[in-house]
Amino acid sequence: MTAAGRRWRSLPGNLIDRRGAALAAPILLAAGLNVAAVTGLADVAGFHAVYASLIRIQWPWLCAVPAALAVSAVGYYVAYRSVYAAEGGYELSRRQLTAVVAAGFSGLFSTGGIRPDGLVLQASGASRREAVVRVTTLAGMEQAMLALYGCAASIAWLCLGPAAVPLDITLPWAVIPIPAAAAAFWLASRYRARLAGRAGWRASLAVLFDAVLLIRALFAHPVRHRGAIGGMALFWAGDALTVWSALAAFGVLMNGTALLVGYCTGMVVTRRTAPLAGAGTLTLILPLTIWASGAPLATAVTGVAACRLLGGWLSLPSALVSLPVLRETTRQAVSGTATRPRAAAGETTAPGNCARTGLVARDGAPSLPPCNDHEPPTSEHPSQSIEKCAEHPIHVRC
Repeated sequence: MTAAGRRWRSLPGNLIDRRGAALAAPILLAAGLNVAAVTGLADVAGFHAVYASLIRIQWPWLCAVPAALAVSAVGYYVAYRSVYAAEGGYELSRRQLTAVVAAGFSGLFSTGGIRPDGLVLQASGASRREAVVRVTTLAGMEQAMLALYGCAASIAWLCLGPAAVPLDITLPWAVIPIPAAAAAFWLASRYRARLAGRAGWRASLAVLFDAVLLIRALFAHPVRHRGAIGGMALFWAGDALTVWSALAAFGVLMNGTALLVGYCTGMVVTRRTAPLAGAGTLTLILPLTIWASGAPLATAVTGVAACRLLGGWLSLPSALVSLPVLRETTRQAVSGTATRPRAAAGETTAPGNCARTGLVARDGAPSLPPCNDHEPPTSEHPSQSIEKCAEHPIHVRC
């Protein structure tokens, strides 16, 4: 078993290999945390107000929640596939991709360290480092698209002039995301080469910078990478629509712009980044931010609770069905039996070309040594460029 396999097996949060009662425990824990959060907020809002909201339920709007979830899942699938294949990346099989998207969309099986999709990428031929870069890129794309929605909604709300949403929520969204993205792109392009071959926290920072540069490459070529950008936009739009439909089911047709401001604020901790798909955390934070954006607290509590209940339980069966595929794929990764596939023809970069991160080696050499990430050299597949080009003088390609 490889070192990556030993680290994966030792992770206390690894849920992929659990079965039966061992797998039921975290599911019941997530349900208990959500119930505790809803109960606490219902006490704050008033149980009578929450009950009054519940008896006003309009079933047609509630039935729209699963449809919006399906739209969100389609967007997530497209974004997953496109981010992992972009700029000379990796093409997962449909079976692997469906399994890892089902697990990722549920969010229940995400853990710290090596995530399931990271091991699936390794089984498809990626090095451990490249897999971590791609997984970090996907998480970064989630946050980047969420920030774009929050920024656009806040600017629109400020231009409209109503005072229902406080300035301390809208103003940061309107001001911070664009300069923060520009600063991140500049820092990554300036300092990534200096971190080549380093260990410890510098190696982790180099991985983060590689992910930032890959995100920049995705947004720099929106037509070429329309799947990654459009898929992630559709994912968040569908997810926000589930919240709007749930609020409408309990009698509040909320202004879409105001909802987006509150939704983006509450979703800064996403299902993918929070433990147990944000159980308890999102259920506690999201109603408060939606309430701050103008919805009655009792309706915000019931609406988000309905969303979390339907979203969690409807996505759980597909996530459970994905476990055998994930176990089989991760066994290939940890045993070192994975083979390196060729990148898709439309995504392949030329030798010595680091186009997918926005970086190009000055000398254009066809063969560059691999980074020192404690892995043996592999074939000269162009997907290694993100690791190899950082060892050489580079310039930013506009």
